[in-house]
Amino acid sequence: YLLSYLNELKNSSKWKLWKKLIFETNVGNPVRYFLYPKSSGNKIFQTYHLKKYEDFCKISLRKFNYVVEFGGGYGNMAATFRKINPNIKFIIFDTFEVNLLQYYYLKRHQLNINFNNQKNTKGIDLVNSLKLLKSKIAQIKKKNKTLLIANWSISETPLNLRKKIFFLFKEFDFQLISYQDKFENIDNKKFFTKIKIFNEKKNRKSKITSIEKMNKHYYLFCKK
Repeated sequence: YLLSYLNELKNSSKWKLWKKLIFETNVGNPVRYFLYPKSSGNKIFQTYHLKKYEDFCKISLRKFNYVVEFGGGYGNMAATFRKINPNIKFIIFDTFEVNLLQYYYLKRHQLNINFNNQKNTKGIDLVNSLKLLKSKIAQIKKKNKTLLIANWSISETPLNLRKKIFFLFKEFDFQLISYQDKFENIDNKKFFTKIKIFNEKKNRKSKITSIEKMNKHYYLFCKK
């Protein structure tokens, strides 16, 4: 499926941007994609998500000046957005241990990182406290164009935690979420359909669509 995603990026009118975003570095010694050694599978996959969301949103990703990512992997999405907009304010919420991995990866890219900083400052914030996350989101001015990203993260959390983070859906008009149909005994299709309905009640345009080449995996897109 990676070749299909790569070809879609190449055939896009914005290939110049996507080519820049999928360029892989040697940090972490990533496995290169054998059909396009300048990149890796993860770089291509995550950039494809952004391309599909921009197609839906009809807003340039450069217009977003604030991003919160719930579950940030090793930090690739944050590094990608710094290529899109060098002035982006990016927050990753994750566990303490994964925040440490993100700190290492992003520092190796010579990016400005803040670890559990109480104030919203320049750079990328790594956060592992819900209380601190709420505080940081409360500091966001309404005039900012803000985006919530959660790729296979909220969909892999227990329902009691989802209740605690429901405020994210309230706060963010723009949402890029991906998920599988089921996680353990949780019906994710039912859960995210409810989120879609919630978004629509708030006069947002929300859409659930299958992810091409991935059976039983979906995007939930939302915009104002």
